[in-house]
Amino acid sequence: MSLPRERRQASFYSVNFVADGLFEPGSPYRVFREEVLPALRHARPKLEVLYCPENGRPALDPVLMAGVTILQFMEKAPDRKAVEQVKLNLGWKYALDLEWEDTGFHPTSLVVFRDRLLDGEAERIGLDAVLNRLVDKGLVRKRSKQRIDSTHVLANVSKMSRLEATREAMGVCLEDLCKQNPEGLPEAWPSWIERYCETEVDYGQLQEPARMIEKLRQAGEDMAALWAWLETQPELKERDKAKLLKRMFDEQFELQEGKLEVRRVQLAGCMQNPHDPEAQWSSKDPSKKSQWVGYKAQVLETVGEAPGEGGQPTGQFITELTTTEAVASDLAGMKTALEAQQQVGLEMPTHLYADAAYVNGPELAQASEEGRELIGPVKSSPQSKGELYPVESFDIHLAEGFGTCPAGCRSTSCSRVENYDRGQPMYRLRWGSQCRDCPLADKCVGKGSIRDVVVTPNHDHLQKRRREMGSEDFQREARKRNAIEGTISELVRGYGLRKTRYRGLAKTRLANYFIAAACNIRRWAQQIAWLTQVASAQAA
Repeated sequence: MSLPRERRQASFYSVNFVADGLFEPGSPYRVFREEVLPALRHARPKLEVLYCPENGRPALDPVLMAGVTILQFMEKAPDRKAVEQVKLNLGWKYALDLEWEDTGFHPTSLVVFRDRLLDGEAERIGLDAVLNRLVDKGLVRKRSKQRIDSTHVLANVSKMSRLEATREAMGVCLEDLCKQNPEGLPEAWPSWIERYCETEVDYGQLQEPARMIEKLRQAGEDMAALWAWLETQPELKERDKAKLLKRMFDEQFELQEGKLEVRRVQLAGCMQNPHDPEAQWSSKDPSKKSQWVGYKAQVLETVGEAPGEGGQPTGQFITELTTTEAVASDLAGMKTALEAQQQVGLEMPTHLYADAAYVNGPELAQASEEGRELIGPVKSSPQSKGELYPVESFDIHLAEGFGTCPAGCRSTSCSRVENYDRGQPMYRLRWGSQCRDCPLADKCVGKGSIRDVVVTPNHDHLQKRRREMGSEDFQREARKRNAIEGTISELVRGYGLRKTRYRGLAKTRLANYFIAAACNIRRWAQQIAWLTQVASAQAA
């Protein structure tokens, strides 16, 4: 069982005595020692359950391991550098309440500790400890205003073409099988080893599409043959690398009239690199100019009631940093992030500031029912017809079953239409023959004879928001979202959020939670330093 180190008699040569005067209020090391370390000690029971109480081995204090991990992300230090800092850096020793004789531990202990956090589903314990301390200090309210935005996280693997990924999956599987010394190998085994494990392909020379497809089809045929042999080997078939081989084959190839063919269109969420099979390809816009392979992070941050003074560091803190699959929508990520922070005692925000990716009719309706505000623009209606009157120009009243056109005419019918693509009902309003003699027909009907409008059940909320978007009050309020862009930039530049240091969604999620904790601690320290400076200036 992990036990805390017992404190011996104080000495004039202790780290505390030497360093206490060196680190002023507002120093990140001092804030960590006085605020964060007690919060981690309070969370000791949650950390100790990750360890076996009777394994007979000397244990490292889990509070120490959690503290080192947070400091590691505060300074973007790899494992070996973090252990070196524990041994030699006075600031780290002071922050962690260590003494001179504490010489650290082996770097692999940090790897084992992170694995324990993942196995025990305690990956956010560092962020929770910091947030609980901030709540106790009154710096974060349990129910407050918040803003949200997303950013992409690059996987810690190289970007591969379809041919590279397919050949790599084959090679990885063969290398794994060779370690098992299987019997009854197929006749093609030596040629597979030579082709996929011992031969390097110059992909720069394979520029012709026909040659690329030929090589890809050859890899698919070899995959099919290898999997057919694995079907006769129950134990080998269940190995992780063999499952990756089967997944890659299913995603890249298909049978057409009994003949193996390369899929013309890749499936959504397909594997991009066998060394990180959870990393996915995604793009930010339909033009696919901004695309990446990796994951997506949703950042939730508090919003202050009033802007700070000139030169004052931000007093806002990150309440959630959710990591999702790259292809997950922002709407799904928002729901996951809000649910996650509720599980640690924070309530739904009274006001949530977001961009158009998070705001639609159903979300506005749900926010209205729950008595909270979702503030952000909505996308224009897809029914806008160029120079013709858009849907926003019509006054729709679905509850009463009618609508009024720009000419002031009331609709003649309102019918319910099932939309199987969207999975929700729609409502079609028509104006009938009265459109023929209307003086605004050229601007409304166009070349048609009548005008009809199709809206969703939550069109009332969309209509209200689109009208609000033109007001100065709404635009002034919506600008409170903009600061989240600076927060994301801070996380990327200061803490390495842009590219994960680990492989896999679970490890990336754990790293991002520690990044959020590290960012909050530095912001807290900056706020204390500024307040101390202001107090000193006023006293002078």
